[in-house]
Formats: sequence, structure tokens, C-alpha cells
Amino acid sequence: MTNLAIDHIGKTYADGTEALRDIQVHAAEGEIVAILGGSGCGKTTLLRLVAGLDTPSIGAISVGGQKIAGTHPAISAVFQEPRLLPWLKVGANIAFGGQRLDPTERDRRASALMERIGLSGYDHRWPRDLSGGQSQRVAIARALIGHPGVLLLDEPFSALDPFTRASLHELVLGLWKELKPTILMVTHDVDEAVTLADRIVVMKPRPGRVHESIQVDIPRPRDKLSSAFELMKRRVMRAIDRSLADDRPAGPRAFGPGGTSPWL
Repeated sequence: MTNLAIDHIGKTYADGTEALRDIQVHAAEGEIVAILGGSGCGKTTLLRLVAGLDTPSIGAISVGGQKIAGTHPAISAVFQEPRLLPWLKVGANIAFGGQRLDPTERDRRASALMERIGLSGYDHRWPRDLSGGQSQRVAIARALIGHPGVLLLDEPFSALDPFTRASLHELVLGLWKELKPTILMVTHDVDEAVTLADRIVVMKPRPGRVHESIQVDIPRPRDKLSSAFELMKRRVMRAIDRSLADDRPAGPRAFGPGGTSPWL
């Protein structure tokens, strides 16, 4: 059983900055968990720790019950930028994610994924010839070719227009239904979190801490115009508002004596 356990993770940098404190998040096999929170709450730092791109100061990360350190073959990631290799054509970029596979199986999966992401016939094109949405489709396929147990999504749809973003949401959900990876995703978009996630973890900033965990019990496919969807969005936004309450200035005196701005 593949699952992800983040147990009491903390991260403090060499200059003394505490980025994360006592983060505990468990994702069950095949569960989609979204991480939401204000600026400075350490969402991307947390994802980097799980990806093995950085090391925690304290705590442990486990996949399938086994503690991991550094990168792990069961974990794959899609980042904000597609990060395609410009010297490899599209098909080779997808195949690059399956280095541990037998070459015949790697080619078979790459070809199947090309068709699955709607880019059949694009295998001999260069990444520079693709649109932003097409590039991100290739990045998703590259991340999934090895059938990872855990897929990390670091705001991969944030730079896309709403129509392209919606089509990629459908693509990710379709591939998730087929492969059932556990997904941990970072997003600033409440709509996106409610659309994709089974559970939303709201974080509190400075240092990053878990503020609230919200179960999204809306059946799929989710209708964005439904009252259930709107109510869930409001619930999440209220949780974010509460998570930021301690960070806000406490009224006019935040400007200085008498409530006057020091710049005037």
C-alpha cells in the first residue's frame, strides 16, 4: 500500500529562519491532498522536502511505511514550469521519466501517454514548438510514465489561462483514476483545490504550521455551479482567513502612535 506520511517535520535555515514547524500530514493511498495557505506559510518548502530536493531539520517522511531520505523512485513531481529538456524531442522528454523501465516498456508507455494527453504525432517535435498547456501536458506525462506511488504538483497550472487550466484538471483526474497515485498538490487557487482534492490542508504562516484540515465530500465529477461547491469554497476561504488573522495589523495603531502613517 502506497501512502505518504509527513511526521512532525520542521525546517530551520542556517540563518535561523524557521520555515516550517511540526508539520503532520498523512495521505492515504490514492488520496488527493491540496495544500493551501497565505504567502510565507512554507507550502513549496514542504513539497521540496517531500521531493527530496531539501532535507528537514527535524521529523521524518515515509512512503508506504518506509522512511525516506533524498529523492525516491516512488515519488515524482510536476513543477510550476514544465522544465522540459530542450535538447530532447517531445517523445524523448516523456520517456526520460521512465529511466528505470525496460526500454521496450518505456517506449510503449511513452507512446500510450502521447495519445492519452492528446499529443499523438507530436513525439518528434521540439519543446519550443509547444504551447504552455501542451508543455505542461508533456511534463505530467513524464512524471507519470514510471507509475509513481506519489505525485507532487507544485502549482503546475498557475500560469495557464482558465480554459487550459480546466482541461488539465480533467486530464489529471482522468490519469489519477487510471493509475491511482497519491497526490500532494500546492495551490493558491481555492477553486482548483475544491475541484481536485479529497482533502484540503490549510497552513498558517511564519513559521508554516497546519491550521486546519478540511474533507471535500463532494462526489466527482464536481459541478462548479452547484451550491455544494460554493459552500465548500466559502468554508475553505473562511479557514484561510482564520489562518491569517494573527498576521494582520491590529487596527490603526499598527501605523504608529495615534494611528498616523510614519510615511506622512
